[in-house]
Amino acid sequence: MLIIGLLFFPLQTTTGWILISLLGISLLVASFITYYGSDGSDQMSMLIVITLILCHMPDLAGSKLREVGLWFIGLQACLSYTVAGIAKLVSSEWRSGTAVRDVFSTKAYGSKQASQFLQKYPAANGFLCWNVIIMETLFPLCLFLPWEYAMVFLIWGFIFHFFTALIMGLNSFFWAFMATYPAIYLINHEMPWHLF
Repeated sequence: MLIIGLLFFPLQTTTGWILISLLGISLLVASFITYYGSDGSDQMSMLIVITLILCHMPDLAGSKLREVGLWFIGLQACLSYTVAGIAKLVSSEWRSGTAVRDVFSTKAYGSKQASQFLQKYPAANGFLCWNVIIMETLFPLCLFLPWEYAMVFLIWGFIFHFFTALIMGLNSFFWAFMATYPAIYLINHEMPWHLF
């Protein structure tokens, strides 16, 4: 309901700021009462909401503060991808090309069909593992590349999170990380120089 309200009241308005603040409070309360630990999508969602609350406070937030908040969100997303990519790079399971199959074989995040497919085609498992390692590690390049090349990383991220949601049921990762892509777009378009 709060998110629907934000469609009608921009964050720059007092009502919009109250709605995003209520959303932040509800996320905070949910994080305290949930039985299970939070994951990266919960942390990213909380970070985005807190940044929006702080950067859109009535009478305090100017356009420069809002821009700093968007830069923070975009840079945090790139950092999250890179840290995840480096963590996978140092993991022998990811480097050997077995990690994706192993995850799909679990009860919590598994998919019988995906697991069977990767058992039958081990090369696909290796491809998926290295695809994730490379794209996550190099993701910050999207800030510096010309937009037509930077879009490759954002399209990859969309596909990655979409299929993660579809196969593993991790829907919140899709929404949390897609919410950072407009900030990445802004940073890319405000960069004073690009690599090419």
